[in-house]
Amino acid sequence: PTPSPPDSLATLSQPPHIDPHIFKPMLGLSLYALAADPPPFHPVSIPHSGLVDGSSSTALISALASSGVVAIKGIPGYAALRSDILAATPACAATPAAAAHTF
Repeated sequence: PTPSPPDSLATLSQPPHIDPHIFKPMLGLSLYALAADPPPFHPVSIPHSGLVDGSSSTALISALASSGVVAIKGIPGYAALRSDILAATPACAATPAAAAHTF
C-alpha cells in the first residue's frame, strides 16, 4: 500500500481560499490602475546658455511653477565629467567605505 501524503503536502495542490469581499475590490483597483496609466512625463528642457544670458528666465519660472522639474541641456563640460564619473564608479563601489554604507 502507498502511504498517503502528509496534510501539509495535500493542501499545496489546492488553491488558497480568497475572501471575495477582499479580492474583488483589489482586482478592480488593479485593473483601474492599469487602465489609468498616465502618459510619460517629459520635463521642460532649457539650454544652459539661456540661463546664462537670461533669455530662458520666463521658461524656467513657468516650468518650475507648473511641475517643479526642469532639464538643463548643453552644460559645458558635463559630458566629459559624466563619462569620468561613470568610469570611476566600479572602483568607488569596491572601497570599504562604500561596502559599509547602507543605502
